[in-house]
Amino acid sequence: MTRPWKTIWLQSLLVWCFVSIFTASQLYLKTIQAGGEDSWFSIFKIQLLVWLLWGLLTPIIYWLAHKFSINRDNFFSRLLIHLPISVTMVILYLGAYSIIWNLDQYGSVGWESFYGIGVALFLNLFHWHFFIYIAIVGVVHAHLYLTASRDEKIKNAILEKELLTSRLNFLKMQLQPHFLFNTLNGIVSSIHQKKTEAAANMTTELSELLRTSLTENNQQITSLEKELQYVKMYLNIEKYRFKHLKVSYKIPDDLLEVEVPNFFLQPLVENAIKHGISKQSKAEHIEICAKKVSDQLHFSIYNDGPPIENYSDGVGLSNLRKRLHTFYKNLSQFKIYAHKNGTIAEVSLPI
Repeated sequence: MTRPWKTIWLQSLLVWCFVSIFTASQLYLKTIQAGGEDSWFSIFKIQLLVWLLWGLLTPIIYWLAHKFSINRDNFFSRLLIHLPISVTMVILYLGAYSIIWNLDQYGSVGWESFYGIGVALFLNLFHWHFFIYIAIVGVVHAHLYLTASRDEKIKNAILEKELLTSRLNFLKMQLQPHFLFNTLNGIVSSIHQKKTEAAANMTTELSELLRTSLTENNQQITSLEKELQYVKMYLNIEKYRFKHLKVSYKIPDDLLEVEVPNFFLQPLVENAIKHGISKQSKAEHIEICAKKVSDQLHFSIYNDGPPIENYSDGVGLSNLRKRLHTFYKNLSQFKIYAHKNGTIAEVSLPI
């Protein structure tokens, strides 16, 4: 975030006032050594006028450095922009310097004296003041990088917190008594019916899902392939509750390595089970699709069941919206709407 212009002007003037005091003191000591009679105040007055010119130019350079910031990708093109601007500003500065000099020494400004002093100033001071322009641009860029670094740390802290919240919600969903007891009852029922293979599979999948959710590291992003593994483990267990549940995936292989936010599909699939499949006996189909369109990655999760009405986010989907906004600002989209005999949840992410 850029600072208010009043603050920039004030800070600029204060800095160059300090420079005026410093250079006036140095020149005064030289005057004393040379046997001169100029007072410190008379020297300071000229130095203040001269350096305050840079005080007036600094906010303009600040704006230019922001607008034409330099990085590795645009180094030469932006350098070609700053080079003529810097030369122009230094020449204008030296021209104003010549006017101040003439007014102080002669009380008026004539063309010959203006031109003569201007040329002398150019030959003696151009390179020094050109360096001042470059130094100001450098300080502005340092400020930009520090601000970006600070913002990145704040963003990462927010993402860490929201990822932890997402993981806790994920665990909470997995450990819900209803879900867990149904799964355990299914295992016991399978054992009583001597369906030992089904019982073993349910036990294995439940433990694998819990193990994955507990041991997965705190990475903000993961590959789409890994994200789908979480979803498949969850749906494989739900298939023991909903015997006719059919899940189809329409996801091109070339998208499996694309990076996506960790645990972002799981709450959408959970929502499809909770508000769709479990609400209607004839509901049996979930379809998960992904496709790339231009610079966007589009996901859709369709489920059979009662078409959604008067929808409001629960904890899981509300947290998902917050995480997507933190990751992508306004570049992501998320919506849920009724479609035919069911509901579709759609998410679009920038690539």
